[in-house]
Order: sequence, then C-alpha cells, then structure tokens
Amino acid sequence: MYFLFLSTFTFLMFRCFLLVFGSLFLYAIAYSQPNASFSFTEVCFGNTTQFTNQSTATAPDTIVSWNWNFDDGSNAATLQNPTHTYSSFGVYSVRLIVTTVSGLRDTVINNVEVHPVPEVFISASPFTGCQPLTIAFTANSNIDTSSSISNWFWNFDDGTTSTQQNPTHTYWELFGHTVNLLVTSVGGCTDSTTRDIFVLQNPVCDFTASLISLNDSSPIVNFTNLSSGGNIDLLWDFGDGTSSIEYSLVHTFDTCGTYNVILTATGTNTCVTVANYILEVCDTLVQIYNGVGEEQSTSLIEFIIFPNPSNGDLINVNYELEKQETVSCFVADITGRLVVAPFSRRKQASGKHAFELKENLSPGIYFLTVDVSGRMYSRRIIVTN
Repeated sequence: MYFLFLSTFTFLMFRCFLLVFGSLFLYAIAYSQPNASFSFTEVCFGNTTQFTNQSTATAPDTIVSWNWNFDDGSNAATLQNPTHTYSSFGVYSVRLIVTTVSGLRDTVINNVEVHPVPEVFISASPFTGCQPLTIAFTANSNIDTSSSISNWFWNFDDGTTSTQQNPTHTYWELFGHTVNLLVTSVGGCTDSTTRDIFVLQNPVCDFTASLISLNDSSPIVNFTNLSSGGNIDLLWDFGDGTSSIEYSLVHTFDTCGTYNVILTATGTNTCVTVANYILEVCDTLVQIYNGVGEEQSTSLIEFIIFPNPSNGDLINVNYELEKQETVSCFVADITGRLVVAPFSRRKQASGKHAFELKENLSPGIYFLTVDVSGRMYSRRIIVTN
C-alpha cells in the first residue's frame, strides 16, 4: 500500500514538473526579444522630420508601446510613427524604446541630422551701365561651418544661365533684368535671391562726309551728323587740331591729306558712342572705316558687309582676326534698340571668318557691331524696299 502511494505521488510530481517546464519552454520560444528599429527623413532646418517605426517582434508576441526621446529637451512621444520639428539645426541622438505585450523591451539610438539652411545674397560690379554691359557677379553665402555650398545656379533673365560660383556675364539687351541665384548646400538645403540690373541705352553715333569744294588747296568738307538717341552732346575731332560741338557743319582743312575724324556722342545717361573715320581729302574724298571706340591697336584686319544696301533677306558678314579673340556680334536699329545678337562671347582663332545674317530686316538703317575682346567695330547697314 505504501509503495503504491509513493509511486502515485512520484508520477504526479513528474507530471507537474513536465507541465511547468514545458510551459516555460514554450514561453521562451513564443516570446523572444523584440528588435527596435526606425528610419527618418533628412530635413533642412525649419522642416518637420518624419520618423517611421520599423521595429519587429516574433509572433504571437506584438509591440504595444513606443517611447521616443528626440534629444532636444522636448516631451517624449508615444506614437508609432511620430513627426518632430527641431528648433535648431544639428545632430540629435534619437532613442526609441519598444515594449511587447509580454513585457519584453528593446532600445535603439540613431543620430538624426537637421541641416542648416544657407543665406545667400548677390554682389554685382557694376549693377548698371551702358550697352553692352559686362558684370562680375559674386555669390555671397552665410552657412554654418558644418556644411557648405555645393551648387550655384544663376538665371540672368536674358535666356542664359550659369553654374559658376562667381560668373561674369555680358548683357546685350537694354533696360531692366532681374538676376536670380539659387544655391544648394551639401545637405540639400536651398536659398535663393534676386538682384536688379539695368542696361542703359547707347546713343547711335555716325556721320557722312562730302567734299564741297577745293579752295586754294584747302578742302571744304560738309559733315552730316546721323547720330540719334534723345538729347545727346556731340564732340567733333577733325584730326587737324580743331574741334566742334555743332550737330552738322562745314569744315575747312588747311591742306589736302589724310585726317582721322572722330565724332563722340554722349547721351543724357552718360553712355558714349564713337564714330571713327579716316578721310583722304583732296580733289576727291574717300572714307575708310577705322573702328568705333578709342584709338588702339586693332586685331580686326578686315570687316566687310555685302550686299549693302540690301533688301534685308540675306546679308553676308566677313571679317579677319589677327589673333585668337573672344568675339560677339549684335545688330541694333538707328534708335539703339537691339534687333538680333547672332552670337556672343565666341572664342575664334586668327584668320578669316564669315556668317550670314538672315533676319528679313525691315527697310531702314541698322548698325552691325562686332565686339572683339571688348573693342567694338560697327558697320552701317542700309536696307531698302
């Protein structure tokens, strides 16, 4: 009887041990440690950071709570996928603690960066001037030393752009332009600003000369002023030591010979245009073009436009450079308004160059100007019906 009782007791104890051990074993298998994890958006200061929970737990256990610490002194968040806006840029150690229904926990800490936003403004030298106006632009940026500017994008408001940090740009079109600069930091943050530029109109300056008579070897020449552009001041230099400020006049040279006659037209906006001709004066008078601008050594050996006069449908332009130059070309009407700019700031080698002007110009007088590394040479174009 005693043996039977002992056997029964031993069996019951063993069964109880199996039940408890089995339950603990199954519990250990069913409720393993969760894995805390999250992702976040990289933002610029002033924007909201989105946090996305990516934590996992082994079924049948599930995560029931999320505790976020944003490392900026703010209250903890308990949402599964919270958002947060930081009051300053910098790097923050964000902590997430997840807890499962079984009471198990896990913690993860990630460094979250809020990037500084650049502040940009434009310097321009000069910001106003006469046509063509060449401006040196400077991008001035303020940004925290932990970041830097990686990209610059300039829109010059004339159909051209640049990605240089400090570009130089020439404006051919008159009047106002609004330059826009967009900068991007290495953190992907942007800022933009604008600057107004004003291109002043040059007066049109030109003249013709005709021999009236030859009196005792003293040629008398009639000068007809063709300048225009509002109220302009004129200054004639006849190349013989004399000058005048009249608009159109008759001038007597002491002797036959070759004279460099220069007419300077100054507008009320102080813009200046110069017409420069060499006249061979005696019993006949021949005008030989010598360029527009101050007297200087020229690298433009030849400058021919034909046919001239023309009907405006097709005009051929030929010129020859003494050395490699940066060349631009534009056509203006008699008021100084830009009609067309066939090309701008083109590097060209020494030698002969040619292009065709196909603009169907209306009847009138135009001036085709070739800018050779800052030295301008103009030819008058006459378009007939």
